[in-house]
Amino acid sequence: MRKLAKLLVLPLIAFGLAGPAYAQQSDPIAGVWSLGDQPSCNTGPAWVFFADGFYAEVELPDGQPSAVGIWRDEGEAIAYTHAHMPFEGHASAMSMRHLTVERRTAERLDTRNYRGVARIFHRCPADALKAPSGPSQH
Repeated sequence: MRKLAKLLVLPLIAFGLAGPAYAQQSDPIAGVWSLGDQPSCNTGPAWVFFADGFYAEVELPDGQPSAVGIWRDEGEAIAYTHAHMPFEGHASAMSMRHLTVERRTAERLDTRNYRGVARIFHRCPADALKAPSGPSQH
């Protein structure tokens, strides 16, 4: 029986079907997160993590993006790229950076960036981000 169990489990491990650690997170990151020591979902800096793997750095409630990039939840870290507008270096490859997750709950992420600086994120309701006022540009 032990040999049969090994035969069943080894291919799962070898082919990665058991899934990476980040796929098993119970608190998904996608959403609007205010940035700072205290939650500030009405005004202030925020990151919007989209479920498709992109993110935008914005000013709540209705600011235009000041930076964008891609992100990936790795469980103990959030891998991301970062480009400030107006993308002067857009022709060169962006380096992958990491926010190390020190504490994680459904409502708060305590992280440390690649320079060792603490970054605290607080989950906001989706409607914390408003469309800019004025006529539509589409």
